[in-house]
Amino acid sequence: MKRYFFLPIVFIAVLPMLAHAQSGQAGLSFLKNGVGARTVAMGNAGVAGADFGSAMYYNPALLADDTDASITIMHNEWIQDISTEYIGIVLPAKGWTFGLFMGLTTVAGIEVRDRPSVEPDGMTDSRNFAGGVTAAFDIMESVSFGMNAKYIFEKIYTDDAGGYAFDFGLTAHPFSGDLQDLGFGLALANIGSMSELSAVETTLPSLLRYGAGYSIPLETLKSHLNVEVNGVTLLEEETTHANIGVEFDYVDMVFLRAGYESGYDNKNISFGAGARYSTLRFDYAFVPFTESFGNAHTVALTIAL
Repeated sequence: MKRYFFLPIVFIAVLPMLAHAQSGQAGLSFLKNGVGARTVAMGNAGVAGADFGSAMYYNPALLADDTDASITIMHNEWIQDISTEYIGIVLPAKGWTFGLFMGLTTVAGIEVRDRPSVEPDGMTDSRNFAGGVTAAFDIMESVSFGMNAKYIFEKIYTDDAGGYAFDFGLTAHPFSGDLQDLGFGLALANIGSMSELSAVETTLPSLLRYGAGYSIPLETLKSHLNVEVNGVTLLEEETTHANIGVEFDYVDMVFLRAGYESGYDNKNISFGAGARYSTLRFDYAFVPFTESFGNAHTVALTIAL
């Protein structure tokens, strides 16, 4: 795999240019929401430790660690009548891991008016789709690289727009011995362009994720405490958020999770739980919002094949 070593070098070299090109005001905010109930419960901290089908969203390089095929199905009930359906499929091959993902976010109950009036002329929905393919591989021992290529589509009432984007990621586990479970991740997401929506071109919400995760063994309980700390820089807004997640893994069967996200006006904490039986894992996440926004609920089912 050393013949592919130039890929991450190119990624790191052009990252500042890509970030600058994508800065500015952006739309398509659904691309900034989390995927997968496990990682959502852990405060969206996943660049170094997200797993299965949700890993493609946080860092495509994480797929290189997967040795078994899997399917992850997620349903998210967000606030303000926003919902998301997501499916991620992981397919390991000799020396590579490939993925396929599709997500549809719907905003229901949008009022339609041709002129100011008390009663709307009708109701419509906004639909946003993102789907694509992933490829990941080890470029050297303990270092992996991955990339997503995705198609994006948005439609509001009679207007629609389409485009493409790429995500790039790196992971590294540079230590051995007691620190062998300390991993690092770096990912650049949503680099591409969109066509015009009602004569206005939408700028993609490019972002940079970076962070570390560590699995602490709890030998007396035959369990692990997984901790991850991330930073997420929204390049178009020039703002940075901290994401912190903790997971108590009891004998790889029962999971309790909590997370924290900084810098948001109406949310900061999250909670969740999970259970594994044979080849099935069920996960749930709860995110409370302030200021009468309500609460968000995410459920996911992963099937190891």
